[in-house]
Amino acid sequence: MTGSVRVLLSLGSNQGDRESYLARARDRLAALPDFEIARMSFVLENPAILHEDQPDFLNQVLEAQTSLEAHELLGKLKDIEQRLGRVHRFRFGPREIDLDILTYGRQRMQTAELTLPHPGLSERVYLRTLLADLGLTPEQLLEEGR
Repeated sequence: MTGSVRVLLSLGSNQGDRESYLARARDRLAALPDFEIARMSFVLENPAILHEDQPDFLNQVLEAQTSLEAHELLGKLKDIEQRLGRVHRFRFGPREIDLDILTYGRQRMQTAELTLPHPGLSERVYLRTLLADLGLTPEQLLEEGR
């Protein structure tokens, strides 16, 4: 893919058929033009962390290559969430599907819509675990972005 950049995405679900939501999200991502999934971590079940009174999550990290710009990719992720039936209840609340950009190459940014690298990258234990499955650490990724 010409002019592509490595991205890491986080997938999460804690409503309904969580496994199906993750699988359908992966299928939709794989079908995107200018986007290619390179590797996937295992799927991890873990408790909700920012608003704890809700069902456990299934989470996964994907490594991919894309020639989409960061905000364009974010728009595609939000479209996939909507098409899969995500209901916006409240911030950090239950989610049928949640797709986040963890890193976008070496890019750093903070806009109203997108912060890169993702602010939870080094703090969330489940992300550390899933990144380790891909042979990565948050520190390594943050260092790459300097």
